[in-house]
Formats: sequence, C-alpha cells, structure tokens
Amino acid sequence: MRKLILLTLCAVPFSAIADKGEVVKGDVCGAGNAIIETTDGWYIAAEHYSGVYLYEGDIVYGTMKTYGMQELTREDGESGSFYIEDWESNIGAAFEELCD
Repeated sequence: MRKLILLTLCAVPFSAIADKGEVVKGDVCGAGNAIIETTDGWYIAAEHYSGVYLYEGDIVYGTMKTYGMQELTREDGESGSFYIEDWESNIGAAFEELCD
C-alpha cells in the first residue's frame, strides 16, 4: 500500500507539468524529426537528436511548448532527446520549421 501511494504521488507532478501530444508526422524531411499535435491544438516541430524515434500515432509526454533540448517520452516509457524548434498554430508552419 505504501508503494502504491508513493508511486501515485510521484506520477502526479509529472503529469501536471508535462504536455501530451500525438505524433501526426514522423520522419519529417528524412531526418527522424517529428511533428506532434498537443492536446490543446499546437503543432510542435521536434528535431531528433538521440534515443527513441517517434512514429505517426505515438502518444508522447514532455515539455513541448518551449524552445531547446527536451526529453520526450512515449507511452511505452521509451524516451529520446529532441530539440524543440518551435510550436505553431498550423501543421504547415511546423513543417517549414523542420525543413528549411
């Protein structure tokens, strides 16, 4: 019982501060980059650096509405390092961020 309470307390802060999104475009411009649509409608231009690759349909968690290097984690617990280029209100602008 004590472990369950501890696990619950540890999970609450992460889920409270993390963004959630679904990968809508994987391997953008052939470089392992991804475009992620967040639950609040933003399109994240994420440049892959290391670790797990993201594929269309993957659900991911992490700090996405920011700039710079971030760790993004898939639902299966695998994670990778991504440079967040920008977050945009439409998918076309996010695509341009990754392919220019």
